[in-house]
Amino acid sequence: MRYLIAPDKFKGTLSAQDVGQVLAEVIHQNDRDATVDILPIADGGEGTAALLGSQLGAQTEVMETQDALGRPVIAEYFVSKTEAFFDMSAASGLWRIAPQERNPLQSNTFGTGLIIKRLTDLGLDTIYIGLGGSATVDAGIGMAAALGYKFIGVDGSLLEPVPDSFDEIVRIQEPVAHNLPKVVGLADVETTLLGESGAIYTFGPQKGLNPEQVRNLDIQLAHLVQSVEQNLSLNYAAVPRAGAAGGLGYGIMTFLKGKLISGFAVVADRLRLANRIAAADIVITGEGKLDLQSLQGKGPFGVASTAKAAGKPVWAIAGAVDAVEKMSPHFDRIISVVGPGVTLDEALARPAETLRASASQFWRK
Repeated sequence: MRYLIAPDKFKGTLSAQDVGQVLAEVIHQNDRDATVDILPIADGGEGTAALLGSQLGAQTEVMETQDALGRPVIAEYFVSKTEAFFDMSAASGLWRIAPQERNPLQSNTFGTGLIIKRLTDLGLDTIYIGLGGSATVDAGIGMAAALGYKFIGVDGSLLEPVPDSFDEIVRIQEPVAHNLPKVVGLADVETTLLGESGAIYTFGPQKGLNPEQVRNLDIQLAHLVQSVEQNLSLNYAAVPRAGAAGGLGYGIMTFLKGKLISGFAVVADRLRLANRIAAADIVITGEGKLDLQSLQGKGPFGVASTAKAAGKPVWAIAGAVDAVEKMSPHFDRIISVVGPGVTLDEALARPAETLRASASQFWRK
């Protein structure tokens, strides 16, 4: 029997490669004649750049930039002769900001812009940016400022490129030279920019905004969109994925003339997922939490859809599973590590051990 194990990471506990190794061990313990192919996947969330970089033979580089609060940090990116990959979270990620330090109204993506600026000097054809795990809701104005854009108030003063300035911006000055390569944002959500299903309402609370701040900032963000339309004759607020990474998707389209695509689609294409599925008898995927969001562009759902199209059975294993009835049509078998006998705290404390035990039980059924 030939197995393809194509998992995403179990966020905060196991890398996709680690998950694959644990599941491969369980398979070999139960089927000594099995052939196992491990293909870690990602979908635009944190870790996408590292996965693409390692799988495609890109070189790892580091540089000094700044985090979402303007503090100096070292971030990594991955570069080949013609293209580069980095996650915006390398500079502007929530993981860099302690809970008590979170201040999204004064946080921005300037550090992400500095990475783009460095990559622009390399003469590349394309820059791919993973849009997951952001600490920011600045719609990319921090990134734009790092690349030479100026945001100006009614009195002619230069404004700080942070969300607190959204409703004060009346004029936007573009940089004189704009020699950017093609920029592609890789997203794992379809979120648009404004409204109750937009970036602020969807992602603001997890970054530290209270309900009143969410309501007010969404209104102020609409003012920014209006200012952009008046100054640049562009309005991408309603485009799917514009709300990714706190509106950075919108910023990439607006200020970098870039485009947004499914992170999973790029990973699947570049890593030849369909070919690997065609060579397998059974496909196994998974991620830390399988829920309704998984059906909106996340990696395991993409794997399942590709496997189903090829007529291959697909199994899913996740740290936790919500809305099983919604998941069942997409997966032939589903198992959750968290369940009878395993609490969430135990799964987080002993991720490899509890995954191995659950997979072994899964196999025996």
